[in-house]
Amino acid sequence: SYSIYSLGINTSQTKAVSGEAKIFANRDFDDLLLELDFFYNFKERKYHRFSVGAGINSFVFDNLDPFYSIVIPTQLEVFPLKDFRQLSLMLEFAPQILIDDDLVFRHLWGIRYTFAKKGE
Repeated sequence: SYSIYSLGINTSQTKAVSGEAKIFANRDFDDLLLELDFFYNFKERKYHRFSVGAGINSFVFDNLDPFYSIVIPTQLEVFPLKDFRQLSLMLEFAPQILIDDDLVFRHLWGIRYTFAKKGE
């Protein structure tokens, strides 16, 4: 969960490359924004992990002009609890190149819970 603005699901970040889908849901149903990102995950450290990526934003139900922007997200994931690394705090900063030639800077913060396989 990112702030109050979006909800995301991510593939395994223990691999060098991962993917994430976000939905920005505090909007009218006709105005839902979906984002698909791919990340390069740097080596995990004791208390943090750093990732950079690229992705696209799209209005799901807009048949006229569905693409909204290209994003370049940078994520910092912090593990505040030494013995419970499945819970982390997230910070994301992302320049967005809007299709209509504007440039905006987005930031999100949130909490991530990782569902780990037994033995990980």
